[in-house]
Amino acid sequence: MATSKEEKIPSKSKALVVAAIDFGTMYSGYAFSLTQDWKKTYTYTWYGGNAPSNKNPTVLLLDSNEEFVAFGYDAEDQYSKLTAKKVHEDYYYFQRFKMILHQDLGVKKNILCTDELGKKLPASMVFAHCIRHLKDHLLTEINKSIPGISTEEVDYILTVPAIWGERAKRFMREAAKEAGIKERLIIALEPEAASIYCQHLTKEDLTKDDHKQTSSVLGQLSVGDKYMVVDLGGEFLIAASMHM
Repeated sequence: MATSKEEKIPSKSKALVVAAIDFGTMYSGYAFSLTQDWKKTYTYTWYGGNAPSNKNPTVLLLDSNEEFVAFGYDAEDQYSKLTAKKVHEDYYYFQRFKMILHQDLGVKKNILCTDELGKKLPASMVFAHCIRHLKDHLLTEINKSIPGISTEEVDYILTVPAIWGERAKRFMREAAKEAGIKERLIIALEPEAASIYCQHLTKEDLTKDDHKQTSSVLGQLSVGDKYMVVDLGGEFLIAASMHM
């Protein structure tokens, strides 16, 4: 059960910061907290589409040399301009490529991603470009709170779907290494991460302006309680039942 005593529980991390990257099929984002004040979570707001969002489209744009150009809303905007100029064929434009990891038996080291025009590149490269961008972006934000912090001073959490097999998880770990997260990395299941977050919520958290809701259940769970976490993703609806 969440109580005021919970605020005194120290973080298990020995790093200065714990950062979580949510690499989604349709959208991706990140959050981080300082270990000395782990209950206070920071996120970034992207501006694009119809409204501000804590998530950025999982869209990657590379040039003809397979070098990074843009990610997210920026990638969408730049590709649209390239298309209007009829020079887009010189670029690689990837979206909804995370789906190739859902079939675990088909996940091999040399698996390929196919872009909008049918051109293929190693999936490890495509995933690494995306993770590297998200990592570098969050380090820029962390530096606003802790100037000079390096990636070695951050513990990273990379969330993956609960339905993924070991090959897909291993692929994501290798892609993260290629992106510069060589150590201090935990692969966490998405529903378990959401469940733990819900267990630590308090009534005060749930009545803040950014939540726009109240609850008499979340954050006040006791031993024996049962509840369900539902993930309404871009391609799948995944539900996981929990028993305290």
